Amino acid sequence: MKIGYARVSSRGQNLEAQIEILTKAGCEKIFQEKKSGTSLTSRLELESALDYVREGDIFMVTRLDRCSRSTLDLYKILEILKEKGVEFKATQQDFDTSSSTGRLMMGLLSVIAEFETDLRAERQADGIKSALKRGVKFGAKRKMSDEQVIEAMALQKSGEFTNQQIADEFGVGRSTFLRYIAEFKKGYEL
Repeated sequence: MKIGYARVSSRGQNLEAQIEILTKAGCEKIFQEKKSGTSLTSRLELESALDYVREGDIFMVTRLDRCSRSTLDLYKILEILKEKGVEFKATQQDFDTSSSTGRLMMGLLSVIAEFETDLRAERQADGIKSALKRGVKFGAKRKMSDEQVIEAMALQKSGEFTNQQIADEFGVGRSTFLRYIAEFKKGYEL
């Protein structure tokens, strides 16, 4: 069975041309949506189409950019289809995974997708290093300031309150309270 997927980015655009091409190509069912193609997870009709296809089917689009916006995104879609035993064809581009040229293209795309992933990871690592050098702190915001920890330690030292009562007073959990005290004391041991 040939399954089509047609997408335009905005509500003002028209799906008719894609639907006509996919119908002429023999698609028996066509999933359609008007949604940005920037990510796989926000496109419900694409997800439905990928879920719908079965082994031996051909998943068809008019152009590669109708189902993906990046090489990595396209590769993920192709991997889903491959695992299900479904071929992929773009009617207006020479991309057909049932042909040797199409399989070659898929292999090249997988290399490019891996390269894109590596580049993204390198850029992210560089960004984190740069942010750390500028003093940016990552993770959850501290629940107690140093002044509050000192005040809490004084209450603890007085012996009038339990650790739980002190933690409750500062709106933190007992274990968080005790961890902050341990970190504070460790900071002064250095």
